[in-house]
This record gives sequence, C-alpha cells and structure tokens, in this order.
Amino acid sequence: MGQVIAVANQKGGVGKTTTAVNLAAGLAVAGKEVLLIDFDPQANASSSLNARSESAPPQNHYLVAPGSDNRCQPTATPRLSILAGSPALQAVGRILAAAPDKDFRLKRALAAYRDRFDYILIDCPPSMSLFTSNALVAADKVLVPLQCEYFAMEGLAQMVAVVKSVKKGPNAILEICGIVLTMFDAVIDVNRDVVDEVRRHFGAQVFDTVIVRDPALTEAASHAQTIFQYAPASRAAFAYATLTREVLSGTR
Repeated sequence: MGQVIAVANQKGGVGKTTTAVNLAAGLAVAGKEVLLIDFDPQANASSSLNARSESAPPQNHYLVAPGSDNRCQPTATPRLSILAGSPALQAVGRILAAAPDKDFRLKRALAAYRDRFDYILIDCPPSMSLFTSNALVAADKVLVPLQCEYFAMEGLAQMVAVVKSVKKGPNAILEICGIVLTMFDAVIDVNRDVVDEVRRHFGAQVFDTVIVRDPALTEAASHAQTIFQYAPASRAAFAYATLTREVLSGTR
C-alpha cells in the first residue's frame, strides 16, 4: 500500500511546491510509482509540470467533490502522475465547508489510489485551510519545508503544533516525516544560524539534506520541468536526489 506524504507549511515562500514537485520526480526517477496531488488553488505544482487545468468546474473538481472524474495525468517524467489543480478549487472549498464529512473527503478518495502508487505526495496550500486539514487527515506523514530565515521558524512551530493536534484527533498515525531546510546560502550568516538552531531544537526530525538556493529551480519551473529534466548536473538536482534517498530510507 502506498505511503501518503503531505508537503505542508502554513507559511508561504518556503519552497513547499518546489519540494513537492522535485521530490515526487526524484522518487519516480528512483523507480517508484508516484502520484502528486496539487491541492493548492494557486495550482503552481500543476504549472510546474505543464498540467494545470483552468477549466475544471468547481462542482466536479477532483477528489473532494462527489462524482468527480479523478483522472490522473501522466507527466514527462516516467512513473510520475499528477492530479492537477486549478483556481476553481477555491469554489470547491466553499462547497466543501458545508459538508458533514468535510475533513475526510480526501482520505476516502485516496483509498482508490493507495494500491496503484508507491508514494502519494500532496502539495498543500500555505495556510491551515480545509484543504490542508483534509491532507493531514489523509496522510501517513508530513514533510515540512523550512526556508533558512528566522521568520520562517515561527511557521514551523505552528506546523508542529497542528500536526500534534491532528494526531490527537482525526489521524492517530500521523507523524512528521522530516523537516527539510530550503533556500540555503552558505555565505549568509543567518542561513547558517537557522540551520544550527533548527537542528538543535528538532534533532533527528531534520533531514541531513539541505536544499541550496539555486536559480535553476526557478528556471526549471518556468519551463514546466523538474530540476532533473532542466539541470540534472545542478547543485539543486544533487540536493533533491539526496533528499529522495533519505525519504526512501525511511529512517526518520
């Protein structure tokens, strides 16, 4: 049965979607069958893989709406599929808010996918929205990207508290898969200080891999490619390949 990992952080601009896309691609390159779910109304993960759908009707949106088609799209990376998002998801959220089972729609829908994929990654919106709560209820683990800036650490503390709350409530098996430090630049003192402080406070929960700040990541997304397609010899590609090996090892 496939493992479901929510890639989540309440703070935006921390490399969440970049990590979801490139970790999903890394797992696929490693030979795993992977499904990426774009659960953010901004649909940046879909754009990054050239799969965004502007025309999806809100009442029939994937996964959370009864009667939705739920068809996976293949991507240019073998073994990587995506359930694409669109801005229409905002309207779905308003409809979903009135449903008595509003927090469990994604969990039930994913039952049809767990046997088809080794890993299911959910790119969550940068907020504690109904979509994020659905993802946390559905997930086995949470991977938290954290930008190497002090203000980003406030969001990390909030995210850890949310995970603990969900674990005590609707999803007792939920665990933090790991915290991945992103946008690291070794020449910036505060970046190094944040790495040291996060490792001191969270210890083994922090991945050994640090994702470096690399313009190739932004360029890859603008070309609707993963880092492994766009710049396979880049520092960022090496970092995401290393992160992939850590996730596959399952030691955290």
